[in-house]
Amino acid sequence: MIKRLFFVLAVALLFLGSCRKDFSNIQVKQEQSVLFTSKITGQVQTRMSGTQWDEKDSISIFMYQGEALTAGNVIPVGFNKQFITQRNGNFSPKTSADAIDFPKDKQVKFVAFYPFQRRSDLQRELNISNQQQQATIDYMIGHSANAMGYQQGPVQLNFGRLMAKIQVRVKGAGINAVNAKISSLRTEAIFQIDQSQLTPRQVSKDVEGKVLATGLETVIEWVIFPGKLSGQSVMVFTSNKGDRYTWEIGKLATDYVRGNRYQYSIDLTDDGTVDPNPTVSYMELPVISNSADLEYNFKMTPDRSKRNFSMLYDKKNRIAHWVAYPLSGDYLGGQSRTDNWAYDPSFSNFTQPLLSRGFGIGGIDRGHQIPSADRTKNYAENSTTFYYTNMTAQNSSLNQGLWARLENQIRSWARNSGVDTMYVVTGAGIRDGNAPVEYVKDNRGEDVAKPKYYYKALAVKRGQDYYTIGFYVENKAAQASAHFNSYRMTVAELERKTGHRFFPGLPEATKSMINNAIWR
Repeated sequence: MIKRLFFVLAVALLFLGSCRKDFSNIQVKQEQSVLFTSKITGQVQTRMSGTQWDEKDSISIFMYQGEALTAGNVIPVGFNKQFITQRNGNFSPKTSADAIDFPKDKQVKFVAFYPFQRRSDLQRELNISNQQQQATIDYMIGHSANAMGYQQGPVQLNFGRLMAKIQVRVKGAGINAVNAKISSLRTEAIFQIDQSQLTPRQVSKDVEGKVLATGLETVIEWVIFPGKLSGQSVMVFTSNKGDRYTWEIGKLATDYVRGNRYQYSIDLTDDGTVDPNPTVSYMELPVISNSADLEYNFKMTPDRSKRNFSMLYDKKNRIAHWVAYPLSGDYLGGQSRTDNWAYDPSFSNFTQPLLSRGFGIGGIDRGHQIPSADRTKNYAENSTTFYYTNMTAQNSSLNQGLWARLENQIRSWARNSGVDTMYVVTGAGIRDGNAPVEYVKDNRGEDVAKPKYYYKALAVKRGQDYYTIGFYVENKAAQASAHFNSYRMTVAELERKTGHRFFPGLPEATKSMINNAIWR
């Protein structure tokens, strides 16, 4: 009996020891294995956005050691491995053969490419001649933020889009369906992953757009390579009645920027002509930068009835580089300032300055980028202008003097007869040449970038034409008698000074002049 008991105990101990050994091996394997999370920056191009993908979307993964990926420093066991996601942006190896382990003695980085292509080099063939499955041509490149080592957890991949998008919304009397082609569109390119360089080939075709919706308005899209279309490119519309309309889109000479969407409203008229109106998603949106530290955010009004404002927010420096918004009678009313200071629910609190008590520095205000007085329709809309993401460290006399007078004038221009909507971009520049970024402290003692200058870019449509103007002011005290007209410039000049591209749907000629009859 005793022998039998000892035998049972021995078997049990052996079994438990085996289980512990197996469990330990599983843990070690999990710690060694490379897994990924992901985020897509820039405007929405297809159903892939932020951390949302489709099930079974797959990417190519390259693991390397050093500052930049080259053919010589790719680690062979991490060359072009296929990883897939279950919609949530978390990527794992498709098969056991695709699994990658962290090297025990090396710090490594990663580059990813979407979509996965099984190749033995760092070059990818891109082809956009078929627009009907746009997700497959929404080409993207992803990078890990930092070098990582053994047992350090999932790797964050930050993806940026390589392509631009054109969207047209077409309507016309008696027309309820339209097809469209762009002629002389470049359809092939080579992308060199290690150099992040896209080189279009001299191959051009007539490419039919993808029809997203029909009815009173037809929506058609093309994913295109960045850059300018051929000057000979035309967009040809064919209605359900068989009528053909031609728009010489190539003559716009628009420089389409990767990661951005360009939208046009098209009226097909009875006399057979095309009347295009650029809206570029929303007319006020500048070209959006792709960066791990910058996040584009679009806000509807709290009641979801209309768009409110957009911003390009710098989570590292806790400041919006710009805030863009429409201004019209739809947003103006009798609501007074709510002073409802609060965190912006669109961002983590830890990426925002805490400014419930202001900056606590004499001569520095919590300067709004979208003014409180530009959202006075109701309490809820006005409250959104008091989000901390909309605040900047602005010189008090500037904020309460010259800048306030300029904002009053903009509201006056928006109310002028014949003006439907004023499009406004307000920005705060934190870098000027090689000068270092200056910081002030928030209520937690955290650093917040202090702007070196402010600017406004304005566009308005009167009749069939758009008119633009820009303003640029240093973040320092201005003379009490100073007039904002002393700080005006063309939008084209403002682009050169700030490095941003405003109203990308408008021709350069429109952005290179100021019509004094409009801006008086």
